[in-house]
Amino acid sequence: MTIKYSLREPMAPGNTLMEKFQTLKELGFSGIEITNSSTADFADEIKAASDATGIVPNICSSRGGKGLLDARPQERNAAVKSINDALTLCTEVGGVGVIFPPLIGIKMGGGQRIPDLSPLYSTSTLEKDLLIEILKQDIAPHAEACGSRLIIEPLNRYEQWWPCTVAQGVEICEAVGSPAIATMADLFHMSIEEADLAEAIRAGGKHIANVHLADSNRILPGYGHTDFGPALKALSDIGYEYYCGFECSIPPGDARAELRKSMDYLNSYL
Repeated sequence: MTIKYSLREPMAPGNTLMEKFQTLKELGFSGIEITNSSTADFADEIKAASDATGIVPNICSSRGGKGLLDARPQERNAAVKSINDALTLCTEVGGVGVIFPPLIGIKMGGGQRIPDLSPLYSTSTLEKDLLIEILKQDIAPHAEACGSRLIIEPLNRYEQWWPCTVAQGVEICEAVGSPAIATMADLFHMSIEEADLAEAIRAGGKHIANVHLADSNRILPGYGHTDFGPALKALSDIGYEYYCGFECSIPPGDARAELRKSMDYLNSYL
């Protein structure tokens, strides 16, 4: 397996998008996850930087999509539009998909959670059912039409109530039943929630369309105690073909040197 490395836009050294893309090319990266610039206003700049360097903007972000499961209909409607706009942008710039953690905006971002209607329905049941219906009706059809995918991101229990494991991400994918809905494996969150990183990845299989890399302390791989070998072997076993993106802190000092050092560290497992 050859790892196609990617990096979150704010982590990339450089003052402009072009400088960031050029730096990543020099360091041996293959992709960049567009976050701060993930709007249609930056589409031409992203494409120009990608054309000039060969760095693929593999992930786009939905900058206003965190209210998809908010109790207020206007917040949900705005989130659907934001996610669909991001999916359109992702296709335009040649990306793989749009990352979406369903409940971080409610738990961490001050959103309004759906009330508990027990004994009829619990809050968690309502959230799960609502997410699946919105994906089926409002998002998956658009993603399929434009040739992109929404990538559901499981996070640890301290950042969102659900989904927290790869298996729960797969559950959403299978309930929606669309090739445009995928999930991902974030090794930091998995180190908290999964009993076995490798087995979770193997079970996720074809549904995994993105990977985030971070060590146990959420610093670059090589600075904590996560054993990356079995996880990388599992990715190879499932025929994973997408990108592995760093989403973590970079130690103080020369960021370029630290990034290259971490890539070399991971490559030593291959």
